[in-house]
Amino acid sequence: MSANALERHAYLRSDPVISRTKSLTMRVLKTYVVAFAAMMVLHSTQSHAADIPDDLMIDLDSLTVSETEFVCLALNDYFEARGESLAGRLAVAKVVINRAMDKRYPTNVCDVIKQNKARVMHRCQFSWYCDGRPDTPYNRVSWIRSLKLAAAVLQKDSSIADPTGGALWYHAAFVHPAWADNLQVSGVVGGHIFYVDLEGSRYAKASVKRDPMVPALHRFSEWVESREARPTAIASR
Repeated sequence: MSANALERHAYLRSDPVISRTKSLTMRVLKTYVVAFAAMMVLHSTQSHAADIPDDLMIDLDSLTVSETEFVCLALNDYFEARGESLAGRLAVAKVVINRAMDKRYPTNVCDVIKQNKARVMHRCQFSWYCDGRPDTPYNRVSWIRSLKLAAAVLQKDSSIADPTGGALWYHAAFVHPAWADNLQVSGVVGGHIFYVDLEGSRYAKASVKRDPMVPALHRFSEWVESREARPTAIASR
């Protein structure tokens, strides 16, 4: 290094403004590195937070749907209904199943829950899925309860009656959306009002009338079997 270069190097090290600038730059860089590392750890945690705990014994072979659909129903209970009574939570779960069996909705439980025709925030069929907040069940106790409820509803031989009377829609009791005027109330369970098609409508005529208090032991299970037996349709582009 030449004498001029040595002199310049010594000047840069001794200049207080340059030293403070370098120090500030290093602090900012360190902050970004720490923040990025924390974000990656959080992302890794969230990716697995909705898993089934190892110490929770659930026979997945006894369920009428896949593990993925099972977890989706449990997540919906956790975020949509865990503050409700047991009956209220079952009612919300039954709406998901009723929609899956209705031709107007997707046939997959996850697709029913995540449906968002408008593809914008706060317009999902189940609001928690597109409210912009993390979809991670952090409360372990509540998450296990949601998993147990979903497992009970999705058992192949489930005998849990539908307290909604076959409802496809519901809303909180303290509001009255405009769309409710075109439907028929089928029941009030917990803090929600449930609806079916208006009697006499073409959809109501097409549906089979069932006594809501008489459990159909294998109805959903049989429907899933028929769903999986049908050839997969290829959507046209």
